[in-house]
Formats: sequence, C-alpha cells, structure tokens
Amino acid sequence: MSLFRNNYKKLIQENKYGLAEISGRNFKVLDSIFKYLRTFEVSLFELEVIKKDLIGLAKEAEAEGVTLSDKIGMPEKDFCDSLIKDGIKPSYLEQAIPLVRSIIIMLFICYTILWKFEGLPETYGFPGSLLIVGAVAWIYDFLLVRNLERKRAAYSFSVEDRNKRKLYRFLVFLSLFLLFMWELPEGMDFTIPGNGKVIFFTLLILSVVSFFGNNYYWDKLSEKYNWK
Repeated sequence: MSLFRNNYKKLIQENKYGLAEISGRNFKVLDSIFKYLRTFEVSLFELEVIKKDLIGLAKEAEAEGVTLSDKIGMPEKDFCDSLIKDGIKPSYLEQAIPLVRSIIIMLFICYTILWKFEGLPETYGFPGSLLIVGAVAWIYDFLLVRNLERKRAAYSFSVEDRNKRKLYRFLVFLSLFLLFMWELPEGMDFTIPGNGKVIFFTLLILSVVSFFGNNYYWDKLSEKYNWK
C-alpha cells in the first residue's frame, strides 16, 4: 500500500501500458469496447479490473493467432452488456472523496496565491469569492470530467493527445473560473476575518489529509478485487 500513489492509479497505468502492447485489429476492438464500457455507471475500480481482463484476453488471442472478436465469440455489444450486467455501481464515497480532495486543494492553491500577492499579511481573512473556486471545481470535476468525458474516448496514448487533453481541461476550468468571477454573485464580495497563517496552515493540513485520505480509500477499495 502506497499513500503517494494509490492502487487505482497504478491499475490505470498498467492498463495503459498493456493496451499499448496490443496492435492492429485487436487494438481497435478493445478501444471500441472500452469506449462503450465507459458509458456505464459502474465502480471506476471495477471498470479498470474489467479492462485488465480484456487486455489479457486480447493478448491470448494474439498468441493463438486469432482476433479478439473470434475469441469473444459473440457481438461486442452483447459481450459488454454481459460483463457489466452485475457490475457494482459507484458508491457515494467513490464520488465524494475525490471531489472533496479536488475542491480543498484548489481552495488552498488559490488562497495561497492571493495571500502571497498581498504580501503575506498576518491579518488576512478568507475571501468569500473563493467559494466560487469551490463551485467551479465541483462543476469541472463532477459535471465535466466525471459525467461528460466518461462518454468520450477511454484512453489517449500519445504524448501529444494527453497534452491536448490536459490543456483542454485547464482551459475549460480557467474559462469557468473567469466567467464566475466576472459575474460575481451579489453578496460574494465579503471576507471572513482571520489570521493569514492560521488559514494557510489549516487549508494546507486539510489538503494533505484529503490527498492521503483519497489514496487510502482507493487502496482499501482495491482489496475487494483480484486485480494484481
């Protein structure tokens, strides 16, 4: 168990490397299956376990000199439906923990930037406008990344594709943030009085706890599966 890199991230990376070893027709079949599987509301860890099994099946097909479609022996859609039929739906914790982590870390980063910009004064409260950051983080993480992008391609393997997706996500977040700040809701210009250092270290501690807590959760969840 590693608190710095959880088993969910490890499994994702293993699947990326494994899929990169598949070529030709079998790669296209797997890519199509993965895209279809991503449209189901199923536990993210279980989804990666299914992908790992399918990658192993594709490697067996290549060793036997047959296509994955022949190995499956049925229409791809029917095969996917049978795989996912008894899948475990994502729990509230699975959705909430990564989201809370993202919001807390984003608040910490933004507060630190604002506090530093003001010269690190001892008396520096918590701007109400930072609550907009939390709202944007929720919209970005929950609505965009988790719900819209799950309908898109499961993987991008080239460095160029991955960089484009990272840039796209950053620009979307920045656009949402600027839009909210431009049209700052009435009453959001208040500041909660406080000590700059106390607020900074409080957010820092919460960020660390949420980061390690997120990793701990995924590692404990991984114990339910035979994924190694």
